[in-house]
Amino acid sequence: MSTSKSTAQRGYGTNHQRERKRWDPIVQAGNATCARCEEPIDANGPYDLGHNDDRTQWTGPEHVSCNRSAGGRNGAAATNAKRQTVSRDW
Repeated sequence: MSTSKSTAQRGYGTNHQRERKRWDPIVQAGNATCARCEEPIDANGPYDLGHNDDRTQWTGPEHVSCNRSAGGRNGAAATNAKRQTVSRDW
């Protein structure tokens, strides 16, 4: 039994796909810069459509590596916050 969420359940449903499609011609023309690192995105190269941390708005196209490393950092920070060492005064 698979427990993975659908594309829409992960926040990449119809609206996300529509916004990405809007960016496609800009990226493919070589006229896009990464919303995270502000470096150019190669025309026809892979890219992700970035969003803010609470997923209330898109930030624009991002290099795949910039986008996914940011997600990894955010996930690690959340995990590490849960694992904080509890110090007790015995």
